[in-house]
Amino acid sequence: MNTLQPVEQNKRIQIVDVLRGIAILGILLVNMAHFSYPDVYLSMVGKENFFTEQWNTADHVVRVLLDIFIQMKFILLFSLLFGFGMVVMMERVIEKNRRFVPVYIRRLLALLLFGAIHAFLIWDGDILMDYALLGFVLLLFRKAKARTLVIWAILFYTLFALPFVLSSFGTAAQPGMEEWQQSMEGEAKQALEVYGNGSFMDIAEQRIHDRMMYMSMNGMLSGPLLYFYSSLPYFSMFLIGAAMAKARILHKPEEKRNVLKRIWILGFMIGVPANLLFGLKGQEICLLIGAPFMMLFYITSITYLFNKTRMKKLLLPFSAVGKTAFTNYLMQSIIGTLIFYNYGFGLYGKVNPFNGFLLTIGIFAIQMVISHFWVKRFAFGPFEWIWRMITYLKPQPFLKKS
Repeated sequence: MNTLQPVEQNKRIQIVDVLRGIAILGILLVNMAHFSYPDVYLSMVGKENFFTEQWNTADHVVRVLLDIFIQMKFILLFSLLFGFGMVVMMERVIEKNRRFVPVYIRRLLALLLFGAIHAFLIWDGDILMDYALLGFVLLLFRKAKARTLVIWAILFYTLFALPFVLSSFGTAAQPGMEEWQQSMEGEAKQALEVYGNGSFMDIAEQRIHDRMMYMSMNGMLSGPLLYFYSSLPYFSMFLIGAAMAKARILHKPEEKRNVLKRIWILGFMIGVPANLLFGLKGQEICLLIGAPFMMLFYITSITYLFNKTRMKKLLLPFSAVGKTAFTNYLMQSIIGTLIFYNYGFGLYGKVNPFNGFLLTIGIFAIQMVISHFWVKRFAFGPFEWIWRMITYLKPQPFLKKS
């Protein structure tokens, strides 16, 4: 039969589901700050500000550990898996002698719609809109060989990082920086007031305001070229993921040991020291350089451990979260906003990093349990199911076949 269907459960690559599930945990660890206080605005004010001065030692320790081990690494991993998924889907569609581009465009348009709803009606920190828009550019690289994709990824990432590397040698304060920081402090205080005490409509207006600020900062409102440039770290990982899929590195890792070993060494030698410098010294250029290497170190380490029987048993529960990653990502936003915004429990600005870390572990533990039982009974997560019906333009089975 040439009927297009999503990937069957028994044909999924288990390690990819595990990596995706771990990425969802890492994303929640970072996003918890944005759920619970205006971290984006405060990061532009500076690490020492009116909000962080109330933190205790445990809060600062958690913040440093998150900076070293989590910050940026897992959104890059999620981006890599997005590119990986495009190639897997393309190969499957071509096997059925069908045209890939129309199917994938429908998939991206549906993702863009989900992202817009998420960004403007639920939580302003959405990444789905960016993935959908960048996915159209990724289509241009779909026929490239793995080596070519890696070369493009390195060029794009270097192009993005180079200005930051050069500027890091300068010590002079930028003109207008003090005024900008004062403006961001005002934005932070406004967000604390509205999300913590405002009405439902006040919060809706603030969410739209914050989303538009985010879109302005990443160049989305300034034209496609500037937006694409600001998104190069994500897009570069799209290309690395597509290259890994074409090279079959995660399909049969036991046959790619030498490649994985070289990637592991490179990731460890560059990623660990660079991220330590970022976490302990606050040198942001070290994060930009070190994050993708640390991410590759994580991928290769997890892949190696997954092939060990005892470790596989510990890692396998993450696969259920990975199979329903789209639903879990959206549910994290729904749960987070209900906990912190005033139309829910109203804890915005009242939960510092240490307690936020504990809350993150609790939320994710619940998601793991629910996902485990869900994938036993249902073919897809609820949002995955809707997404696939739009992609394939036909009803999809919801319950698993007995």
